[in-house]
Amino acid sequence: MGDTLRPVVDPALPENDRALLLAFPAGLTAASEPPPAVPPWGGRTRGDALLAVPVATLCGFLPVVAGHVLLGRRGLVAGAVVQAGLGAAWWGGGLPLFLVAGTVLQLVSWAALFAFEGGEDEGAELARAHHGRYYLGADFGTAGLRPWFGVSLRRLMERAQTAVAAVLESEVNTAGLLDDTANAVVLPQQEWEIAQALAELTRIGRQVERAAAEGGSSARVQEMLEPQRQALRASAEALTRRVEALERYAERTRAADAAYREWRTVRELEELGADTRELLARTVRDELAVAEIDGLADRSGLAPLRDSLEEARQAARVLAEPDAEPV
Repeated sequence: MGDTLRPVVDPALPENDRALLLAFPAGLTAASEPPPAVPPWGGRTRGDALLAVPVATLCGFLPVVAGHVLLGRRGLVAGAVVQAGLGAAWWGGGLPLFLVAGTVLQLVSWAALFAFEGGEDEGAELARAHHGRYYLGADFGTAGLRPWFGVSLRRLMERAQTAVAAVLESEVNTAGLLDDTANAVVLPQQEWEIAQALAELTRIGRQVERAAAEGGSSARVQEMLEPQRQALRASAEALTRRVEALERYAERTRAADAAYREWRTVRELEELGADTRELLARTVRDELAVAEIDGLADRSGLAPLRDSLEEARQAARVLAEPDAEPV
């Protein structure tokens, strides 16, 4: 079974920040680990400095082209003004003044490009700024901690996420048949609170596990550990009941989805039934139209012709019989 655990992000964070953190989980650091250090030079490298050189050179000596490439129409206008200034420098002071002005502009452009372009992306900045306000799988225990809790804390978090997703992504919730506003607010908050509690349990469990490993297996140590074990299990059981409540809600939502699909199918069949009744009505009208057409034929004098043709055919059959007597 694959890893189905997604990062759990504090719903109180701005929506754009939450979306960006969830979009790049590989750049996140578990809350149980130290936050990532701020990279030197804002994450800018020697490669960023080298890449800025050709662009800065273009800005220094052909600003009209650079402005259009970098900033579009507004950059084209600004670049044209600067290009005119460089032309005036050449006209007034010759090539040396033009080269000095272009070089100064090149250095200023390089500094601006290096300062404002490249470096650490926004996702990495948010991951560091909001460290501790999101949780990863590493924050929810390991298989070695399971004997202390009687359950897998990581699996509990997965179950909670699955239940919340089942409700929020259900057809009845999408159709607005549930209290979708409350679900959109309450369920992410429930998921976050469960994650906080599980992460705290994991932290305490790891401390107890380390103390047990350091203290050995003496009777006194085991006696002191037993209340800790009971407290951890009681907390895990309380969280399990909370997750089970979410799962019951999700199960009822699935049942509501099934009933909703059945209701839609019945409605579609009712509409088809209405179409079928209309088809039958048209069929009746067609039959009446046939009778009406026959009446028109009779009134138009076609009936005598039809009768005459039938009599002729009957006569032909009589003539075809060898023993036929003259009528």
